[in-house]
Amino acid sequence: MPRAVLDTNVIVSALISEGKPRTLFRKGINGQFAMLTSEPLLKELARVLGRPKFRTSPSEIRRVTQALLNSTELVEIKSRLRVVTEDPKDDVVIETAMDGHADFIVTGDRHLLKLESFREIKIVTVEEALKLL
Repeated sequence: MPRAVLDTNVIVSALISEGKPRTLFRKGINGQFAMLTSEPLLKELARVLGRPKFRTSPSEIRRVTQALLNSTELVEIKSRLRVVTEDPKDDVVIETAMDGHADFIVTGDRHLLKLESFREIKIVTVEEALKLL
């Protein structure tokens, strides 16, 4: 079964509107691929959902992160990589993928997409991921 890390921007898009990110997310929930996450990515998701523009209460954020934990494999990050020179905070996505033995990373982040791959891990858009599945 394919293994993938969905970047925070993909998960937020899946949560707030219909479209390809939600279609991909549902495929993960339905077991068509294994979704991987890590504590730093969950914290980032909570931080993003806590922004005023999303109007998400702390209890809703807890429910979302718990539901995500129930639908994903939690990866313990052991790697310390310096790959995304333009935006080093994106390294955590690659670290999660490396330590979780992911086949691909799905993102809308231009810094990650610019890499195209890291070692054997493909870095793809939502549309490309849907084609891969």
